[in-house]
Parts: sequence; structure tokens; C-alpha cells
Amino acid sequence: MAICRIFEVEGATLDQYDEVDAKFPENPPGAVLHVAGAATDGSTWWESAEKAEEYMASGVGEAIGAAGIPEPKTTEFEVHNLTDAR
Repeated sequence: MAICRIFEVEGATLDQYDEVDAKFPENPPGAVLHVAGAATDGSTWWESAEKAEEYMASGVGEAIGAAGIPEPKTTEFEVHNLTDAR
């Protein structure tokens, strides 16, 4: 089942985000859609929770900590529908 994880990261900067993003591929296996913005919050729609956990275990969690990004508040839910209205 597809999931969406929303990360609220109080006090993080876009420079910190870019530092971590530069170390990992833009499209990790299992990621369907990723959004990040100036509010320093982001969300990723994953094919499954297992794919999300595999990515976190690939070293991105350590890179986030090394960049000084605070622990995020994470909300996760099953994706029922996604419509691309372009």
C-alpha cells in the first residue's frame, strides 16, 4: 500500500536540506513523489512503508543528523488517491 510521510522540521534551513539532498539520488527506489519548500517541511509519497524504511537505512538518516537538521515531527498515512492536474 502506498504511504505519504510528512516531515515538519522546526528550525531547519533550505541550505541544510540541499546539503543532504546533494548526497543522495533525486529519485530513491520506491519514492513516487517528493515535495520540499521554504517552510522547511516536506512530504514524500512512497510505494510502501518498507521502501521508505530502506531509504532511511541507506544512510540518509545519518546525513540528516550530520547536517544539523533537528529531528522532524513525522505524520504518515495511507494514500487513497493522487491526482496530477497538470
